[in-house]
Amino acid sequence: MTLATTTTTSSQPRTKSHGSDALLYHADPDFCSLVSSPRRCPLWGDARYRGNCDGTLFKELVHRYRPASVADPMVGSGTTRDVITGMAQYGQYRGRYWSADLRSGFDLVETPLPGRYEMVWIHPPYWDIIRYSDHPADLSGISDFRAFLGSLAACLRRCRESLVQGGMLAVLIGDVRRRGRYYCLAQHVMQLDGDIGDLSSVIIKAQHNCTSDRIRYAAMKHPPIKHEYCLLFVNR
Repeated sequence: MTLATTTTTSSQPRTKSHGSDALLYHADPDFCSLVSSPRRCPLWGDARYRGNCDGTLFKELVHRYRPASVADPMVGSGTTRDVITGMAQYGQYRGRYWSADLRSGFDLVETPLPGRYEMVWIHPPYWDIIRYSDHPADLSGISDFRAFLGSLAACLRRCRESLVQGGMLAVLIGDVRRRGRYYCLAQHVMQLDGDIGDLSSVIIKAQHNCTSDRIRYAAMKHPPIKHEYCLLFVNR
């Protein structure tokens, strides 16, 4: 989501042992608007990093849209970087890749992305449900909901500005329940339709292996949140 350690390109990847996992990087012919990956791939990112997601959805989007250049300005523990590294290793991707994050010194609210890209993937904090740092530019440290939405919108506009004509902005976002109230973050992002690009697809992603899965809320009336949205916007 919000923090990471390095800025990288595909010419200088972080390598891992991929063994005989070439098929892992092939496209899924059944990929659609419903995505569920119960078994997390250990080659992508770090499962110990809170808020980290599995890279299957990102991999399928790269296959689907075939971008010649990809950016991730909130790279987290490096999931997208590891996916791109593996895809490149097995001949599934030959484009340009850039990633950064707040911990490596990149403030998306104030700083444009370095270059133009055919796809920008962003997995921002879901408000302040996970606090990543005390940095004043960290979206997860904003307690006021409206202020958080304003900073999130600023980040998404930065992403849109870096897209080439026809480029794709992919936003992975989840909802929040707080003190009996439901905050649909995806709804607020969808309301930016036309501002951050034209909404082209909504993908529902099932959540698995979350820290909250181990918690039982005996008095909770409503069902627990087990889904996220991947919202795709085209820069026309």
